[in-house]
Amino acid sequence: MALSGTLSGSAIREKFLRFFADKHGHRIVPSASLVPTNPTVLLTPAGMLPFVPIFMGIEQAPNPPRNVSCQKCARVSGKASDLANVGVTPRHHTFFEMLGNFSFGDYFKREAITWAWEFITEDLKLPKERLWLTVYHEDAEARQIWQDVTGFPASRIIGRGKKDNFWGPPGPTGPCGPCSEIFFDRGGEPAGSPENDEALLDTDRFVEIWNLVFMELFQDDAGKTTPLAHKNVDTGMGLERIAMVIQGKDNTFETDLLYPVIDHVTKMSGIHYKKSYETDVALKIVADHSRCLAMALSDGIVPSNEGRGYIIRMILRRAVRYGRKYLGFSKPFLYQLIAIIRNHYQEAYPELKVRYNHIVETIQREEERFFETLERGSKRLDEILEGLRASKQTCISGEEAFKLYDTFGFPLELTLDIALEEGFTVDEDAFEVAMQAQKVQARGARGKAAEAIVKDGVYGEIFERVGGTVFRGYDTLSEESKIVALLVDGQLVDEVSGVNQPFEAILESTPFYAESGGQVGDRGSFSREEGPHGVTVVVNDTVKVGELFVHKCLFDNGDKLRVGETLLAQVDPVSRHQSAIHHTAVHLLQGALRQVLGDSIVQAGSKVSPEAGRFDFTSPKGLTRDELNRVEFLMNHWIQQNMERSIRLMAIEDAKTSGALLMAGEKYADEVRVISYGGVSSELCGGTHANSLGEIALIKIVSEGAIASGIRRIELVAGEKAYKQFKMVEADLREVSDILKSPLSDVATKVTKLLDELKQREKLIQRLEEKSALAEIKTIQAAWSADKPIFIQQMDGLSPDTLKSFAEKLARAVGPHVIVLAGNFDEKAVIVVSVSPEWIAKGFQAGQLVKTIAQACGGGGGGKPAFALAGGKDPSQIPMALDTVKKEFAVLA
Repeated sequence: MALSGTLSGSAIREKFLRFFADKHGHRIVPSASLVPTNPTVLLTPAGMLPFVPIFMGIEQAPNPPRNVSCQKCARVSGKASDLANVGVTPRHHTFFEMLGNFSFGDYFKREAITWAWEFITEDLKLPKERLWLTVYHEDAEARQIWQDVTGFPASRIIGRGKKDNFWGPPGPTGPCGPCSEIFFDRGGEPAGSPENDEALLDTDRFVEIWNLVFMELFQDDAGKTTPLAHKNVDTGMGLERIAMVIQGKDNTFETDLLYPVIDHVTKMSGIHYKKSYETDVALKIVADHSRCLAMALSDGIVPSNEGRGYIIRMILRRAVRYGRKYLGFSKPFLYQLIAIIRNHYQEAYPELKVRYNHIVETIQREEERFFETLERGSKRLDEILEGLRASKQTCISGEEAFKLYDTFGFPLELTLDIALEEGFTVDEDAFEVAMQAQKVQARGARGKAAEAIVKDGVYGEIFERVGGTVFRGYDTLSEESKIVALLVDGQLVDEVSGVNQPFEAILESTPFYAESGGQVGDRGSFSREEGPHGVTVVVNDTVKVGELFVHKCLFDNGDKLRVGETLLAQVDPVSRHQSAIHHTAVHLLQGALRQVLGDSIVQAGSKVSPEAGRFDFTSPKGLTRDELNRVEFLMNHWIQQNMERSIRLMAIEDAKTSGALLMAGEKYADEVRVISYGGVSSELCGGTHANSLGEIALIKIVSEGAIASGIRRIELVAGEKAYKQFKMVEADLREVSDILKSPLSDVATKVTKLLDELKQREKLIQRLEEKSALAEIKTIQAAWSADKPIFIQQMDGLSPDTLKSFAEKLARAVGPHVIVLAGNFDEKAVIVVSVSPEWIAKGFQAGQLVKTIAQACGGGGGGKPAFALAGGKDPSQIPMALDTVKKEFAVLA
């Protein structure tokens, strides 16, 4: 039941702030944004977060050094996330308000405890007999102060361990200390008393309403704590919890802070509160999530696929799913709740009123998009679960969970919710691996420059203001369109001028294709005839950032270009045509590869431009010359048949079922374009293509090779580029024909004959070298003696094989030895070392010697202790290297 003198949530908030400001000299600090300045968190999770720099000593304390605030908080991500508990427990929320008073080296335990007791018993009039207190079990000082202030016996002040009653530090090091909590006994079950059973404090019967943290210690990086010279106080009281207690409600959702939203949802849906457990959970989730959305969007957060934007989009979609499944909503409804939230909270948070229209429009737009995809996504998830049941498995794979996210816009948390309801789990680790892989690929696709601007958030601001760019380029290469944004060096500007001035332009609509799906962006020009001199702009590239098409421009000449003006955007028809035929050629290449090598071929990437096309695919080995010829023949055979292009818009699952192939690097929407040419190629693709295969005219494979383990790459050219490739090869052959004085038809035979003759001459030269070496060995052998067992010699002009053979034969011809040979052959150093067992025993090893000499000659190598061979890039260093070795053996020589 409600306590006497029931207060509204707004009244409690105001009473708390005024108590500490008017009675105890605190400065009222407005709530900080949900977007924190602290880079370690995505959303503000606690009332003290804005003051961490002061607690850490990084910022100077205010004057007076005591603050009071009501802070907007959100706990939706990370280890502290309360998302899964919303609607299930009586008092968990994604968004909540935290009342707190703070002392920065000013007052400490006695004042904090005294004022807390004064506020809850005198101002809020909570009955003392229903209050319980906890302290850190080693904090005798706090226990004694509580007894002095309250008159409670020691048995009503429960000592608890570090897990429950010790806070901090906020990082690896920093301020920390014991805390003291105030609990309210709501009555009912379970029966008993905390003085006999401490665990009762963790049940729903008891609710923690206020936590007082006493920062009196500093913890270093070794975990050692020492007393702080200036001690701080940080307190936190959840507004929803204290309102629940004062208003005598069973849970925080029934307080006046949230129940008006629930009541409105029941009127919209016709589902009454407390009809069933499932519908009650859904009503609470919808109310909680809509409030969180309103607060987040009022602070400038934009729904997206990354960071805090992803979190906001995720809770919106979670609320929509619960509303659709349990409350019967079949069209957008969340946006209709924002007026209730605004009216109830705008006095405390005026930004809700200022940004009301933006909040409503953003939520409605997001809902419309999600409703369009939710049915197909739910159907796909049902199919996955049915398959798992049939195979008696209980875990949704990370790959499937990622496909639900990437294809249907199902956040992982949504899949987790549904899986839990149906008794399944999800491989979250595998999902994260797939997510990270996609992020790496996405960063590569949009380029470093675009990525840097995205991080600055400027594109998000533009999209929020004007929405996405409308693409007209499938139907036209020329269009008049309005400029909606101009950027210079990543900064928004109102106008651009100056010869050769680089800038970026975003239009309301555009015929320019933006880089995606492996196809590079269009090039062309902007122009405007109005003004004294008109305007001409060169467009060098077009990239896609989210739903915006960003034109990379260079101001050519003329008057200024201004935001809001209309200009003529013209795509370069030649480069567009060349990109289109190369894109189509890559499609044909995949079809031909699958026919020649089989359907096991899987695309691993692609890139097409006006200059060429390339296709990466999985294969354990390279293609033979015959296989490459067959692939090239098939593509040109299909071109001769001049098959017409077919474009169909289909649901993505229907497209996959039809056998259409996915294009690597493409981000697929729920409705996709399927590009087909007869029965030889069918792919999901958003790029530009030839109207018929005859437009390509000709395809020539330029190269095939490995780019990674198990990944091959084929590069090709098409159309005029292919013709030029053939003519270039022909010109090279004719040059060879002229040198050989042989007809083109006989060039291969003539070259083969010459190579055979060259090999025979090389063998003859090697035999002559060996004969000469044998004669020299006999001379050396005759002069050899045990007193001179070391032979170090430079021998230029001998091939590595000949020098190696010479060293081996010399080693057999003499007794114990150290033989070091080095020479210049074909402008490279060749080194050979042989060491007999007797000298190995004395500590000399061939591998070590050859490495020393080779390094001096700019190379490397090694070998066994008895024999070693190496090479070097700089034969000019051979004399110096050999002299070094001779000096080492000077005593023995």
